[in-house]
Amino acid sequence: MGLFDKISEKFEKKECVFCGKEIGILGKKKLEDGVMCKDCVALLSPWFTDRKHSTVAEIEEQLAYREQNLKELESFKGTCVYGDQQSQFILDEPGRRFIVLPRKNADIAQLNPDIISFDQVEEMKLDISYSSTEEKIMRDGQRVSYEPPRYEHTFNFYLVIKTSHPYAHEHRCPLNSGSLKVHTAGPKMDRSYRLDALEDLQRFLDYFPPISMRDRYRVDKEMDDCYYFANMGEEIIRAITRG
Repeated sequence: MGLFDKISEKFEKKECVFCGKEIGILGKKKLEDGVMCKDCVALLSPWFTDRKHSTVAEIEEQLAYREQNLKELESFKGTCVYGDQQSQFILDEPGRRFIVLPRKNADIAQLNPDIISFDQVEEMKLDISYSSTEEKIMRDGQRVSYEPPRYEHTFNFYLVIKTSHPYAHEHRCPLNSGSLKVHTAGPKMDRSYRLDALEDLQRFLDYFPPISMRDRYRVDKEMDDCYYFANMGEEIIRAITRG
C-alpha cells in the first residue's frame, strides 16, 4: 500500500461496529479489530482503560454487562455515603458492595457506575500528593525571601483502589476538589523522617510552631482541613475492607 492509500484510509469514514453510526477521523475510537463511536465508548465502564486492546467481541460482552449493571443499580440500597466534594462513595452495607460517583449528587442512572463487591477489592490506600514552595516578596525590584523564610505546602488527597472487577481494575479517586494549602514560617521542613507528608508537617509544626496567635489559628485551620480528608480516606478504607 502506497503513502497516498494509507492517508486516504486514515481519513476514510467508517461505521461504528455497534450502532452503525458513520464516524469521521475525529470521532473514531479504535479497537483491536474495529472502530466504535464516542457515544458507544461513553457506555463503557467509567474506569475501563483498555479499549484499544479489546476486540469487538470483548466490547460486546462488556456492553451487555453494562446493561445488567444498570438494572442492578435499581436494587442498590445506599446505606452510607462518604465524600462531599469529589469521588462520592456510596456503600450498600447489607449487600457488601459500593459505587463511586465522580462528584456529589451526580446522576446515577446516567453515569451507570460499576457496582463493586467488597470482596473484589484487592487493595485500597490513601495517596497524598505533596509539594512545597518558598514564598517570596518583591523588594527593590527583586524577589527575595521573607525573614524568617515562608513556605506554602500544597496537599491533595486520593484513594487508590485496585480490584478484581473485570472492567474496573484500578482507579485513583480524588477526595478534595481544590488543592489544600498550609503556610509556615521558619526553616525549610526536613522530609528525612520518611513519614507521610502530612505527618511530617505536623511533626515540623511541633518543633517550629507559629509565633503569633493569628498565624497559629490560621495554620490550625489549614491542618484541620487536611486531616479532614486524610481521615475520610482512612474511614472509607476501613468501611470497605472490613465490611
